[in-house]
Amino acid sequence: MPAYFDMSLQFRREDLYPSFMADFDAHLERAGLGFRSGFWEDKGLSQAEIAAWNQKKLNEDFVLGMKTHRSHDYKQTLYRFGDYEEVRGFWMNQHPGKGVFTYFIIVPESEVLECNLTFRVDAAAELLELAKGLWQFPSVRAIQTGLEGDGPTLSLAELRQGMPPDATPFVIVEPDCHPYDDGSQIIPLTQGRPGLLLLELDMLPPGFAG
Repeated sequence: MPAYFDMSLQFRREDLYPSFMADFDAHLERAGLGFRSGFWEDKGLSQAEIAAWNQKKLNEDFVLGMKTHRSHDYKQTLYRFGDYEEVRGFWMNQHPGKGVFTYFIIVPESEVLECNLTFRVDAAAELLELAKGLWQFPSVRAIQTGLEGDGPTLSLAELRQGMPPDATPFVIVEPDCHPYDDGSQIIPLTQGRPGLLLLELDMLPPGFAG
């Protein structure tokens, strides 16, 4: 299995509502993630069928147990995005902390990194534009990015406590979050929904301005 770059979108469970999944899928499409198919044994399912299953699971506050077969878990989706061969999305409930659920969008690291482990110019720009588009979905509370060997994704509570976020190569948080600054560039987002963008410049191509 290849190493993956991940982009994680965190939500509060209190913001879950009956048509959440359908609304979120529609927003993913507007942001540039086109539905391709389900994943693994769910390849033949439609987007609506996957959304209905995942909505039911979230409504039930489902978390996969150690002894529960993965067929009971949230269903994963493959997307069309740019020239990438694999872009996959999946849900984790009550992760990375209590009272939240997270959507992970993953791409093989080999498709986004140069040999020196910095991000390709085109990949950095595409992923950042995707994240800015996803940030416009009102219920998203934080977007973190990371590579396979990075530390764990921080919870919303940890971000607000000032812990250093997973920012490889960027993070978007709400304007009042006041994130820990470890030398990353902080840029206010003023177009559309307000937010704070943190760029980890050491991981980005020289001269990358976001």
